[in-house]
Amino acid sequence: MGLSEKIIAALQAPLSAEYVRIDDDNGISGFVVSRRFENMSTLDRQQLIDEVLRNGPDPLSHEEQRQILLIAGLTPGEYDSAGPRIRVHRIRAQNDGSLEILLHGPYSDAMYVRDTLENEKGVRTTEPEQAPGAIGILMRFSAKGTPEDPLTKERATWVLKADQYIQVMQNA
Repeated sequence: MGLSEKIIAALQAPLSAEYVRIDDDNGISGFVVSRRFENMSTLDRQQLIDEVLRNGPDPLSHEEQRQILLIAGLTPGEYDSAGPRIRVHRIRAQNDGSLEILLHGPYSDAMYVRDTLENEKGVRTTEPEQAPGAIGILMRFSAKGTPEDPLTKERATWVLKADQYIQVMQNA
């Protein structure tokens, strides 16, 4: 597990995070969306995030903490008014009955989309990976239902469109 994944895991449960986005570009930055930040000052939010990362179930080492530039705490309302949604560019059926999901964004966005699909009964997914030869940050993974309850492109599109943090592009 890389540092970005460790940070995502550390923030999810203790903050009841609705969405976590972490970028690793010569240092860790990002944000976490949680209702726990309602009525908290910016300083109190930052102290809570730091406390969770230092003293959570899998605390970050001093060296890992030094790699963090900034992780901001946002309420869902603040994110809705300021933040872009995760853009799913393509949902394509594969010969083996699975779907390939292609999205713009870092690993943390791909994990969020993947988890959204895995919340559906019987859906299994692969580990997200960077799309080869892509310009920018494009991630992809596969998702598949069961023979009794297949995951169709229409069903996947419906599930993803229902999520407030995901935007399925027109041509997906």
